[in-house]
Amino acid sequence: MRKLSLFAIGVVLGLALVVAGAAGARTQATTIRVVASMTAANETPTPKGDAGNARGTFTATVTKSGTGATISWRLEFNGLTGNAIAAHIHVAPRGVAGPVRVPLCAPCTSGVTGTATIDAAVLEAIQTDRAYVNVHTPTNPAGEIRDQVSAAASIRTTLNSGQERPKPKGKRRGTGTFTATVTKSGSAGEITWRLTFRKLSGRAVAAHIHRGARGRSGPVIVALCAPCRSGARGKATVSSAVLDALEAGTAYVNVHTARNPAGEIRGQIRPVALTIS
Repeated sequence: MRKLSLFAIGVVLGLALVVAGAAGARTQATTIRVVASMTAANETPTPKGDAGNARGTFTATVTKSGTGATISWRLEFNGLTGNAIAAHIHVAPRGVAGPVRVPLCAPCTSGVTGTATIDAAVLEAIQTDRAYVNVHTPTNPAGEIRDQVSAAASIRTTLNSGQERPKPKGKRRGTGTFTATVTKSGSAGEITWRLTFRKLSGRAVAAHIHRGARGRSGPVIVALCAPCRSGARGKATVSSAVLDALEAGTAYVNVHTARNPAGEIRGQIRPVALTIS
């Protein structure tokens, strides 16, 4: 009987470890969104002519397929020195020219769309900040505008007192909304955010992103504002540890007041897709 009890305890502990490990794991994403904002300043070698006003955007959805993926993309541009004779995805680190790996269009018109198949090597390059998009012109056949391709995801969460831990003091009528865009570039990233709230017990003395599973409190990992006004917005560089927490769904936003210094309203951030499994 004692052996059976010990066995049962071992099973429970094993399951607990599995659950705990799963709670910290990244989302098993099969689709991610990628973006690039192209300028002449990013191009290598430096473009010729009056390319200072040339701009472009590249947006795409990458979906895992077999050992590689498919990429459905859209390309827009303006202010080029001439016609866009071609556009490609190349593989190389920032500031270095690299070989064409995915032809996009030739010639190209702004607003063009398409779909291509990419292999595992290109997929890895996209996810490790080693792939870029550029547009070529007769004046700059090696490329006139360029930007590295980065994974991006949108965040939206509702804040209220019911999610806060520990339970806030007072009537708990406060609510809020946190929206953000997270862009991943290699192991680091950037978050551009906006925070609104109403009916707090007093002035918002601070707001943060914390690490913590739903129903649990945790440490601050991104400082947002201190003090804060509704409608506050900002931008912050974030580490790989923050990106891991966002991907795992183990991050939350909360707003602190003098009456509730540990937090008065809170919103858990759903797992964001930045990496294809």
